[in-house]
Amino acid sequence: MQGTNNSNTEQQKNKNAQQNAATQTSADENVKAAHDQAEADIEQDPDLNSEPDPTADLDEGEIARLDNGNDEKLDV
Repeated sequence: MQGTNNSNTEQQKNKNAQQNAATQTSADENVKAAHDQAEADIEQDPDLNSEPDPTADLDEGEIARLDNGNDEKLDV
């Protein structure tokens, strides 16, 4: 009887290890999916976009100096 209990315990440990591995893989996939979605959201958000604004650190005098008078983009 002792041998049967040890065998069942080993089988249960193996089953638990497989379930834990599957759970970890699923969690890793969820983290990657969330990361990819966050990057996509950041690219679409103008406040978080990494493209620098040429006027971000300029005062009014510097902006006027760079502006050629047309109502379009600054001539930077």
